[in-house]
Amino acid sequence: MKGETYIYAANALAGADDGGVYKASQFTSAEIHGAAIVELNFKAGNNAAKNSVVRLTTPANLGTESKLVFKTICKQISGLLNKAKGNMFTLADQPGGIYMAPFTGAVVIDDVN
Repeated sequence: MKGETYIYAANALAGADDGGVYKASQFTSAEIHGAAIVELNFKAGNNAAKNSVVRLTTPANLGTESKLVFKTICKQISGLLNKAKGNMFTLADQPGGIYMAPFTGAVVIDDVN
């Protein structure tokens, strides 16, 4: 779709639930999933039976540094979703070692009901 923003995330080069490109318009929420993990949720796309979850790791526990405050991370993600109209940006590419700060390390991608 023209003007749509896309988000790329991957945790491996091939296989089920190893990566995806998600429409920003299908982003539904961000949640704290663990001490150093942020979970992003996306509505199911066309022809998809389940919603998608992307879990991203931060370099230290949330709240231990100003860049790791959950509210700051949410504002950063929101800004990218709203400013990148018509583009695709890499949120996390574990095989390539490319991450949007402050994310780093393990990426988990899954389908949920």
